[in-house]
Amino acid sequence: MTDEVCVFGVFVPSILPCSIIAYVAVVVISRMLRAIGAYRYVWHRALFNLALFVCFLGASVFLFSKTHL
Repeated sequence: MTDEVCVFGVFVPSILPCSIIAYVAVVVISRMLRAIGAYRYVWHRALFNLALFVCFLGASVFLFSKTHL
């Protein structure tokens, strides 16, 4: 992912759209987990949310990359 994305004439790193997608996914999943009460079984909520973000970021980078291994 070394490409850049042009957004209204401004070149931004290609990791930025992937991180925005990952953030939105984490917010949605976090609200769902809070609604069903799954956070009772999580030791540290902030670390759990960070791990979710890293997993979703890795998945979005993998899906949007041009070459897959």
